[in-house]
Amino acid sequence: MIHRIMVGHMLGDGHIAKVYRGNSYFVVHRKAKHHEYNIWTKNVLLDNGFIVSNNYPKIGQSYGSNNFPSSYLRTGRGKFWSEQRLLWYKDGQKILPRKYIEKNFDNLSFLLWFLDDGDSNGRISTDSFLRNDVIFLRDFINQKYGIRFNIQHQHNRPQHNILKCPKKKRNKLSAIFQSPSISIPCMSYKLNWT
Repeated sequence: MIHRIMVGHMLGDGHIAKVYRGNSYFVVHRKAKHHEYNIWTKNVLLDNGFIVSNNYPKIGQSYGSNNFPSSYLRTGRGKFWSEQRLLWYKDGQKILPRKYIEKNFDNLSFLLWFLDDGDSNGRISTDSFLRNDVIFLRDFINQKYGIRFNIQHQHNRPQHNILKCPKKKRNKLSAIFQSPSISIPCMSYKLNWT
C-alpha cells in the first residue's frame, strides 16, 4: 500500500529531502486549511510502520515568496526514503520513475495526486514535470482508465502544464475517486465538479 500512496503524493505535493549524512525523509507542505489531510497521511504512514514524530503535522507560517499559514508533515529518516529519493530525483530535480508508476499507480494513487494538485474544474497541475513526462501521464491515464486528459497550460504561465479532464469524462473520473473509500472532508471541495 505504501508504494501506491508514494506514487500519489510524489506526483503531487510530496517531497523527499536530500540529506548529506544518513537517510532521507518524506515531507508534505500544504495550506493550513488542509491540515486534516496531513493528519490522514500521518496516520497511514504510522499504520505502515513509518516513524512520524508527535510534533507533526504542525501548523506554522510558510517561507519564501508565497508566505501563508501552512501544515507541515515530516517523517523520521529511513532507508526507504533514501531509496525513494533515488527513484524520484535526478540532479536535484523531481522526475517520473515511469516503471515504478506503472507498477504502483491505482485508484488510490490517482485520488491522492488529484487531492494534492487537482481542482474542481477537473484539472491537475503538473508544474514539476517536463512536457514529455506530462504526455506520459496523459497517455498512461488514458490507457489505464480510458480517460484522455487534455494538456493545457496555466493562465499566464505557458511553461506550467496542466492536465484537464474533459467534462464528458468527469463522471467516470468521479467513480474512480470513490473506489478507494477514504474520507478527508477538508479536501471534498476538489471533488465538487464545476
